[in-house]
Amino acid sequence: MKQVFSLVILFILCLACTSSSDKIRGNRNAENDKGIPANAIPALYFDYLHIKLRIDSAAGSFLFDTGFDNLCIDSTFYYENKMDYLSSSAGKIFGIGNAYQRLNLIRDTVDFSIGTGKYRTSFIPVLNLKPIGGDYVDGLLGHRHFSNNAVEINYTKGYICIHESIDSVDVSDYRSIHLKKIETHFFIPVTLKISDTITIKGNFLIDSASPGSTLTSSVVFNYGLNDKIRKKVMYYTMYGGIGGESAGYDFAADSLEISGFGLANVILSYSLDTAGLLAAEEYIGILGNNILDRFDAIYDFRNNDLYLKPNDTFRKPYEFDRMGFSYVDRCKTMGGWIVSGMYENSPAEKEGLRIDDKIISVNETPVEDIAYEEQDDYFEEMKKVKFVVSRAGSLLTIEFELAPLCDL
Repeated sequence: MKQVFSLVILFILCLACTSSSDKIRGNRNAENDKGIPANAIPALYFDYLHIKLRIDSAAGSFLFDTGFDNLCIDSTFYYENKMDYLSSSAGKIFGIGNAYQRLNLIRDTVDFSIGTGKYRTSFIPVLNLKPIGGDYVDGLLGHRHFSNNAVEINYTKGYICIHESIDSVDVSDYRSIHLKKIETHFFIPVTLKISDTITIKGNFLIDSASPGSTLTSSVVFNYGLNDKIRKKVMYYTMYGGIGGESAGYDFAADSLEISGFGLANVILSYSLDTAGLLAAEEYIGILGNNILDRFDAIYDFRNNDLYLKPNDTFRKPYEFDRMGFSYVDRCKTMGGWIVSGMYENSPAEKEGLRIDDKIISVNETPVEDIAYEEQDDYFEEMKKVKFVVSRAGSLLTIEFELAPLCDL
């Protein structure tokens, strides 16, 4: 559940709007000596795919989001860069969680660029994203701008590549899967074996801005999974995406299969939300990066096809969360890491760590000295942590051991 609810930023814009986009130049698959296409766009992968994007004169780190179709700008990034557009309006937006967030909608035309590609769009929501994703999330980049392109994503080498069409890409080693498109969302058929007695088949919504993969609460209720899944850990948060407060469980499914590609002992989550995207009945779950990052992927948005090829991490064993909590890096704006969610009865919770605590140091290292790109595996070899935490003007020391919260 940490992977899904701590940072996920999937939402539906409850407005009817259109925009236009400049056509991008073709990106041929010439490669450099590191095996990275010459015209590839670097991407930092840490739960999300961060890519550099420039809006007018302001450069920022935006998340590539297959679950959203337009551009979205974080409100702090918007005001810090003194963006000022004449035409705007107020609205509300719903997403994961049981509530909604108010937004400012830019109706003016906005120009932005990615690498050498130049684009133009309008009807852009401005939302408070940093409490959900941290200071390194300046916005979201949706798929509308590549509706006639093929977008290649390489999680292991850290890049995306925007091709003029699928015809310019060598897909001989890939397996093609036709996606179902409903409005602005793409769905992929999945076979999920929960246990020896429970197998579920259905469509998952593909979301590259979701670190984890989650079953909807409607599936949970229809199959009675909350009573039937015994090996699980509960997670709760006040920052479960656009919709706010959210709760659910992490568990290990026996297997998950996509077009003949099978993964074993997959860590998934299931939602207890009664509203929002994770309470929908039209699909059975959200497929996020903890599944997608096991593949090299090419999205052919023109033809609604997804090409997959297992990468070097495909057989890497899954394991339950070891931390017992989640956080967002707010060092730039708040001077620390902010605890955004907790696992119930974890060592972290038992030793007194709380949501909204600000972590100042880890094992006597100031968190401001730990680069964002180093945090993905920073705790991997640690057996025990000592945090200095700021809470309500006081400093506390909290120590506990790290170990998977549940055995596979």
